[in-house]
Amino acid sequence: MTDFEEARNYLNHVTGFAKKTSLSNVQWILDVLGNPEKDLFMIHVAGTNGKGSVCAFLDSILTGAGIRTGRFSSPHLIRMEERIQIGGREISEKRFSEVFAKVKNAVFQAVKEGADHPSFFEFLFFMSLVFFREEHAEVCIIETGMGGRHDATNVIMPRLSVITAVSLDHQEFLGNTLQLIAAEKAGIIKPGVPVICLRQKPEVLRVFQEEAAHKDSEFLTISKDNLIFSEKSSDYIDFLRKSAYDKKSECLKLGLLGDFQYENAALAAAAVRLLFPDLKRRTVFNGLSSAFLAGRMEEVSPNIFIDGGHNLQAAEAFCHTLEKYFPQRKLIVFAPSHKKEEEGILKLLTEVENLEGIIKVPVVNREIPENDFLKAYKTMIKKSEEGVLCFCIGSFYLAGKVKTFILNGGRK
Repeated sequence: MTDFEEARNYLNHVTGFAKKTSLSNVQWILDVLGNPEKDLFMIHVAGTNGKGSVCAFLDSILTGAGIRTGRFSSPHLIRMEERIQIGGREISEKRFSEVFAKVKNAVFQAVKEGADHPSFFEFLFFMSLVFFREEHAEVCIIETGMGGRHDATNVIMPRLSVITAVSLDHQEFLGNTLQLIAAEKAGIIKPGVPVICLRQKPEVLRVFQEEAAHKDSEFLTISKDNLIFSEKSSDYIDFLRKSAYDKKSECLKLGLLGDFQYENAALAAAAVRLLFPDLKRRTVFNGLSSAFLAGRMEEVSPNIFIDGGHNLQAAEAFCHTLEKYFPQRKLIVFAPSHKKEEEGILKLLTEVENLEGIIKVPVVNREIPENDFLKAYKTMIKKSEEGVLCFCIGSFYLAGKVKTFILNGGRK
């Protein structure tokens, strides 16, 4: 067994016995590691939907500007190495093994002194910080796992906090109202650190504004109205002006599909312009146009798309994207991650035009049962060969399984 295989097996084993620990426990282990978080320039990103997209836009812009980026994100689709990237590329198996060994030694030392063993997410977070420091990352983009206030990533002191769209999700952990969930997200706001968030429902914005005022942090709200495009000069983008979005002259084609991505793009662009005001507009424009994010309206095989959207807000955006960009016949494979929103999402999906059908597959212990998957997959392949567009939505577990199966030659 290789060092990498041992590392991967250990981390997979961690999910069976280690649970989320306290922020003081996270800090304890970071102290043993020599506090890599204190040597890094970081952007902290939280929110319900759009975190991954905003991080992808940020990474694409900054990498295009010649800035060496580190990115920590979740979840992964196929390989856990996807969560740790440097310069837009996944960590190599060799470096993964090396960093894993260092973190494991620190964890064992801390546990011996009385600390709790970190969770899977926390362990990878430690690995990312050690890796970014060793690789001399110039800007690190850190995505929260869930919530914000009590998330393991909230031990960092970023140069900028970014908050994306907030909606109901993970209510069993974050609360049953938008205000409670917003309060958890607002927990990433640090004293004196600027915060940029998407313009959204008043009750959500109020929570962010109050937290920012309490922390004496500059507070900016951004929407797609802050992206202004001109037919004559397509590289002219004004990210912070408070003027109307010119839909008639829209000419920026984003690397990520969907009208909702213009809001995520505006948020990322504003963040970059705030931190790097001298960055050329053309560089920002190119970064937004070339961004890529696996598992978000990704075509993994002819006529087969995967999307990890798994809550009502994401489903609404998904259906709007289908309506605008995909008039063809459609088949949807739906794997509901959250039972509470299953009925509402199904209602939205059934209203999609030119819909040939919906195949629902269960999610059991974070997996799609093999028999259910194969049955749905065979139908999807048959339909895709007939020219029907097939979309897999509702779960990253489904998206990852479909992509893995196709990459392994499952399409016959």
